[in-house]
Amino acid sequence: MISTDNNIFTENTTMNNTPNNFQNRKIQRILLVSPAYTLYYKDVRRCLPPLGLISLAAFLEKEGYELNILDVATEGYYNVVQDGEYVTYGLGEEDIKKRIREFAPDIVGVSCIFSTQSDNATNIFRIAKEINPKIITLTGGSHPTYSAEETLANKNVDYVVLGESELPALQLLNALNAGEEDLSKIGGLAFREQKTGEIKINRNQQYISDLNELPLPAYHLLNMERYFQINVPQNPYPLGKRVAQLVTSRGCSARCVFCTTTNFWGNRYRGRSTEHVLKELRHLKDKYNIDEIQFTDDNLTLNKKRALEILEALKEMKLKWCLPQGVAVWALDEELLIKMKESGCYQLTFAIESGNQYVLSKLIKKPLILDKVKPLVKKANELGIQLHAFFICGIPGETKEQMYETFEFARDCEFQSASFFTATPLVGSELLKICRDKGYLREGFTGKEVFYKVGNINTPEWTAEEVQELTAKFTQEFNQKDTREKHFGKEKY
Repeated sequence: MISTDNNIFTENTTMNNTPNNFQNRKIQRILLVSPAYTLYYKDVRRCLPPLGLISLAAFLEKEGYELNILDVATEGYYNVVQDGEYVTYGLGEEDIKKRIREFAPDIVGVSCIFSTQSDNATNIFRIAKEINPKIITLTGGSHPTYSAEETLANKNVDYVVLGESELPALQLLNALNAGEEDLSKIGGLAFREQKTGEIKINRNQQYISDLNELPLPAYHLLNMERYFQINVPQNPYPLGKRVAQLVTSRGCSARCVFCTTTNFWGNRYRGRSTEHVLKELRHLKDKYNIDEIQFTDDNLTLNKKRALEILEALKEMKLKWCLPQGVAVWALDEELLIKMKESGCYQLTFAIESGNQYVLSKLIKKPLILDKVKPLVKKANELGIQLHAFFICGIPGETKEQMYETFEFARDCEFQSASFFTATPLVGSELLKICRDKGYLREGFTGKEVFYKVGNINTPEWTAEEVQELTAKFTQEFNQKDTREKHFGKEKY
């Protein structure tokens, strides 16, 4: 087995062995699939475009490959099946089979961002192989990245791309078309040896240093009108009717224990240039007539100069916008808040996590000083920017008293709304390792039950059920005066 912790950052986005004659390729047609979603029944059933897939699709299209995308959850958004406390929504099996047969792909690539999607992704692999055993199957996303060996134990899965997908996916396609047998040198790829069946994992993941080299995402492969019609984006209470999502950066400089994205994107912040971001914004406005943009990366403000440039351009575009994924509060100041309001910002989410500084700094390891929060909240309220906040309870080492401190801190800050989540041991997170090492995981935990409102951690101080009940109580009590339902409709609440 190949295993290395080194990461490769490269300026090159193409490979020298790209076949020049596209018609002679053995592998040409690629279907990328975003599978059905499974959620806790109290969660909002969102409708989000698969941003990772349309980035990969555009990258491969640029190299002459023929792409199609199937967003199972969106196409089957109103097909909802409940199983106990969980609901799954998306196209049924026959519809999936029909779409695969119609496109007749050489490769079916399935995104599996969350462990809660893993069974739904597995279903796609089975369907593809049943239709045609010669279809090559490929998967990527957070879950298979951190569970590569387990994923490849499924004989219907041929390859796993680890972390950022563009470079290893392209190199794999080119190698297969060139008839190369040794794939071990492709960084960020896991596979089974054809002769021995041995699973090999090359964790020497590859990352594109200059994101400006990426083409604009392949929005043309999505049914964009479907997203506009359903209109339940990341912030499910949008002001706009034609809302798009956009990511401006990859990576994060923080190392929060509950998060997996830091390792996934290479432990390094990479921001697209202002002009590259604006090019995508103009494309979305000109082609799809969007009236709102939701930024879905965590670090819009990390590079202040770039952020101010983007905000100045947004002012001229007259788009409403929000930041629902969570702004890096440690990289926020009053000047940025003022510019945000002037540029059309109506909502921000402050990812605070804890109202106790010890828990925040020593247990969660988030680089935020709580004394900074209240002045920023006060300024945002003065400007008329709606504020939502994220908090997490149940980190090992945290006491119940400290959880109540978090609730009181949230109330003192005067956020308009807040979400209190149970600490969730995501596959690939430091939190999961801590819980495994200490024997804190709930009995029967497999990694597929990682819903943010469900308790999975037991410690000597409290049980998973107690934290789950406490966060539900905090969320209900805090949001009694939440006005979003009144303004934006009960069906999304």
